[in-house]
Amino acid sequence: MKSVDEYTVLASVYDLVMEHVDYEGWVDYILHIVGMQRDIDLEPNERILELGCGTGLFTEELAYQCGASISACDGSEDMLKRTRQRFDETDSRFEFSQLDFERGWDAFQPSHSFEVILLLYDCINYIHTEAGLDRLFEGVKRFLSEGTVFVFDQSTPANSINNAEFFEDEGGNESVTYIRRSRYDEGTHRHSTEFEITTPEGTFYEKHVQRTWTFLEMKSAIEKNGLQVRAAFDGFSLDPAFEESERIHWVIGGMVDASHQND
Repeated sequence: MKSVDEYTVLASVYDLVMEHVDYEGWVDYILHIVGMQRDIDLEPNERILELGCGTGLFTEELAYQCGASISACDGSEDMLKRTRQRFDETDSRFEFSQLDFERGWDAFQPSHSFEVILLLYDCINYIHTEAGLDRLFEGVKRFLSEGTVFVFDQSTPANSINNAEFFEDEGGNESVTYIRRSRYDEGTHRHSTEFEITTPEGTFYEKHVQRTWTFLEMKSAIEKNGLQVRAAFDGFSLDPAFEESERIHWVIGGMVDASHQND
């Protein structure tokens, strides 16, 4: 069995692994909470920056529901290739870029601003350190103009602790199969997931390690970077997030005025 980097071979079975996800409902939820901040729907001439777009399952549904232009980015070229395949390359509403959302901001030079920035499905949990969160937020701040809404979600320790029954899974189709095994270390807050993926080319091993962040840890990191928290929602609800929330959607609405940051 050959070991490969994250999202190298997993890209070929990612859509199967994510079959349980209600992307239609998730997009509807995200557009709703964005609309709550803007008081107006997104227009076709407005633009969304989607970080960590994966294979484009969310991107495709987002394009269908809102009609806005989308710049979709992912750190994995293998994942991004599959996103590109979902769209007409001649459609100028869509752009695709390989971008490491923790460390790759200097190479990202778009020619336009964004009304909405998204980072979803635990992507931020791939950042393991507070310094890494600082790099992400500093990068995002480059594109936070007045009126821009930044929405990201996170998985908390409670999510890993409360859902251990789902730590093993398998699936596939006529050409590829996968086995997924996870474990969680409460001491280090590390959630490790190992994949064995069998394709016509052989069997491959990928290991993914995420860091769970508590509600207060993330809130502290956001505020330390001078960002304005407009809302933090529990799961997929409109209820306020709290320390035992399993998933939190954060809504960031720009930067705090430095003169009032310590008021």
